[in-house]
Amino acid sequence: MKCLICGMEININNFNINNDGLLDVNERDHIKYCPFCGVTSKYLKSVGQAYKVCAQSLDPNTLVVLDHAMKLEIFNSEFYMSAAKIASDEHIKEIFKALSKIEKIHAIVHQKLGGFKGLPKLVDIDYSKYKNDTSLMKLAESREIHATKFYEKHAKEINNLIVKEVFVALSEVERSHIQIARNY
Repeated sequence: MKCLICGMEININNFNINNDGLLDVNERDHIKYCPFCGVTSKYLKSVGQAYKVCAQSLDPNTLVVLDHAMKLEIFNSEFYMSAAKIASDEHIKEIFKALSKIEKIHAIVHQKLGGFKGLPKLVDIDYSKYKNDTSLMKLAESREIHATKFYEKHAKEINNLIVKEVFVALSEVERSHIQIARNY
């Protein structure tokens, strides 16, 4: 099975990675989400290629939006990796680690769509002022709300149908991350 959004092959060896970052766990005989980028089974197909575009065919505005989306996802991925180090509850640590990996895959999706050479290196931020798991989850929720709004806003502006579909799919994933954060 292949994910049309991130292009990853899903099989019996990897269907359940990042289960901690999904609303509901994938099971061997019932895969509900891409274990790499978190999109729903709507985007998982037994045949087909991942969504691709010729970056040179994209208008300048779409390229700028993809660049911002890539940076947003790296920013969130790095936050989750830091939060995993700060969190005290072991299950919350695992949730943050899984979310970090999923957000990084989102950044890679944008990198490929935009034809960017590499992922950006952002400034390290100190999150130590967030003293407990509840404050980390509240920050996670606000970041996911921001990401959802970003995708929903820009999906309306972008002319390329493939990029638009990717933004719609990823906004659904970010909404599920809001629910995960609110569950704690």
